Amino acid sequence: MKRFISILSAVLLLSAAVFAEDYYDDDEEYDDGYVYEQNGAGDQFLKIDLAANFPLNFDSQLKVGGLVSIGYYRFLNQYLALGGDLIVAYNRSVGKKSLFSVPVTFGVMFQPYVGKFEFPLQLNIGFATQTCQSMTYFPAFAAKFNAGVFYRFSETWSFGISSNTYWIPEFFLFGKINNENNIYKGYKSDNGLFTSVGLSVRYHF
Repeated sequence: MKRFISILSAVLLLSAAVFAEDYYDDDEEYDDGYVYEQNGAGDQFLKIDLAANFPLNFDSQLKVGGLVSIGYYRFLNQYLALGGDLIVAYNRSVGKKSLFSVPVTFGVMFQPYVGKFEFPLQLNIGFATQTCQSMTYFPAFAAKFNAGVFYRFSETWSFGISSNTYWIPEFFLFGKINNENNIYKGYKSDNGLFTSVGLSVRYHF
């Protein structure tokens, strides 16, 4: 009788161990259907751009300069985000006069991605301040388009190349201005069109 009880106890213990192993195996293989997305609603990032700044419509009066941009964006879903950018751009004229442009813009970003590569496209509008030879023009309308290619190195960091093209309708040009029979030194308003190409880093949180 004692031997029978011992054998029965051993069988029950082995059965319990087998069922427990099957339970844990099934639990490890459980799939709740969740698909991981690289970005989602509520995700945010800060970005910094360092770039060369090229004047496009100044008839060689301005030289290639530099640009620094900082921005913040918050995702509405995995593809769309809202945010803004602050740009500080610098160029020098052939007469060695310095031009500083500071556009502040707000808008929308559409960002498709393939694997860890992200392709942001941004369209922003806002205002700008321009300073040249101690003269400041404010406010000026500003519009900006940005495109880039980024590699998502980790959940927190992405690195890439980006390009800003921005337009400031009012701009002061230096030199001589003909006003009927009078010639005087001064400034006139014009369109300012620039594009930049450089390196970017983004911090995701």
